[in-house]
Amino acid sequence: MTGAKPYKERGATLIISMIFLLILSIIGLAGMDVTSLEEKMAGNMRDRNMAFQSAEAALRDGEDYLESIVVLPAFDGNNGLYALPTDGTKRWETVSWANPSDVRSYSGAGFGELAGSSAYIVEDLAAAASSDSLEVGTPADTKRFYRVTGRAVGLTSSSEVIVQSVYKR
Repeated sequence: MTGAKPYKERGATLIISMIFLLILSIIGLAGMDVTSLEEKMAGNMRDRNMAFQSAEAALRDGEDYLESIVVLPAFDGNNGLYALPTDGTKRWETVSWANPSDVRSYSGAGFGELAGSSAYIVEDLAAAASSDSLEVGTPADTKRFYRVTGRAVGLTSSSEVIVQSVYKR
């Protein structure tokens, strides 16, 4: 009786399974990196959204200030009230937002633990005559225009948001 020759193993299964394990490990690590990046993006978006909401609230506070005050004070550069710059500079870029005497602080409800306080400035732009009547000889009402700029930072100081509106009174 002669039996079959014993088959000599060569270890191909072990090599293939090791390569397969390496490929799965690489896919798993790439998935972890993507998840980490998505988490960072979500945190940054929340940070910017908090800054935007706070800046928008400061902007509305400035508009409410213009609406509620009966006699407007002088726009002399104090307390966040500025005249239109004659040299064309952008006031919101040159003002010191950290100095309370240069800006008006937001006085409404808080937004949690922001990295800084929300504030706004009001610029007196110009007066313009307007009339709802098309009739000749009808006197025109003089309306004044103001640029309100709100600024806020989010949960970190790296997320700064500035919003503006033009308000007619």
